[in-house]
Amino acid sequence: MKFLRRLLLLLIVLLLIAGVFVATCPAEFAYRMVADRFGAVRLAGVSGSLWQGRAASTQVFGQEIGALDWQLEAAPLFGGEVMAHVRLAGNELSGGGIVDRTSDGTISVRDATFRVPASLAAPALDIPSLQLLGHIDGKLTRAQLRGVWLQQASGTLLWSDAAVAGAAQAQFGTLEATFSSAPDGSISGVARDLGGPLQLSGTFKVNAGSFEADANLAARDGNPQVIEALRYIGEPQADGTSHLIIHGQLFKLF
Repeated sequence: MKFLRRLLLLLIVLLLIAGVFVATCPAEFAYRMVADRFGAVRLAGVSGSLWQGRAASTQVFGQEIGALDWQLEAAPLFGGEVMAHVRLAGNELSGGGIVDRTSDGTISVRDATFRVPASLAAPALDIPSLQLLGHIDGKLTRAQLRGVWLQQASGTLLWSDAAVAGAAQAQFGTLEATFSSAPDGSISGVARDLGGPLQLSGTFKVNAGSFEADANLAARDGNPQVIEALRYIGEPQADGTSHLIIHGQLFKLF
């Protein structure tokens, strides 16, 4: 009986020590243990604890995106799931939301918001003569990644005070895109204007590592600046509108 009591006490002491270690585990030490599982993501200047920490620098595919703060949830760990509230603050990109990683490696993001410069969309639109101005605000209701590929997503993108400069200068107004997962496993969406000098009606689709878009653009009320800008966007049509068709690979955007 004495042996069992001592063994039980030893187990309690070991559990307490393990609990204290996990509760106070430095974030830098924890990151070193799992850094090879982060794929294209690299952290530097890691501080704080495992549960509430900060990385002064976050890089994705070698590109700096800003400082990252996180707060880890304890309960999901018992089911082999890592869930954290994250906040990213960078010179060009900012955002936050809930990120969780299941035991099979699937990463999900939900209730997330972000803001990026419109110029980041330039490689996708492929309009070399024009510079995209302003910011794009996004809301992700839910997104799911396996590896580096986006498998499911739903949300909205809003380009407020959209404008271009360069070979032509024009104000476009406000443009909106909404998207959601399709039955075939792709992500499909529609783009439209919310009033303003540019009329926009289009669709787009993301499937595995590729994306495609088809849009019709026109100058509302014959706006001369927009008419000039449309000379550099897509294929000009006989009626003065422009037809933009895009086919591309996602990896070329990074």
